[in-house]
Amino acid sequence: MKEETYSRLFMELAPLLDALSHPARLQILLHLSRFKSCPAGNISHRLPLCKSTVSQHMARLKETGLISGIPAGTSLQYHLNLGKVNQMKQQFLQFIDLISNEGEQKSDCSPLLTEKNEFLPDK
Repeated sequence: MKEETYSRLFMELAPLLDALSHPARLQILLHLSRFKSCPAGNISHRLPLCKSTVSQHMARLKETGLISGIPAGTSLQYHLNLGKVNQMKQQFLQFIDLISNEGEQKSDCSPLLTEKNEFLPDK
């Protein structure tokens, strides 16, 4: 993928939305939102999935920065990164604003190649 083809908003938002694209990860985020922190074992007991599957989903959420784990004895205490969640919320709302321009006048989509394509970088 050519990163220069996409706006910064799209490049930052896409991996976050991808991380949210599985119901188990949504459940994990909801569970963590209810507590200051939560042991990994507690999370796996709350979901109808084996520990290794939950661990894989947790790793995906950690990659994006939506959650963090802090060592606590022999396990990890996980918590939701509210700063990252709020950043994602703002970016998603910005994207929704971009695509929901119902009140604005829209033009016809033309296949003419001579018109500037706003989705591709200028040459």
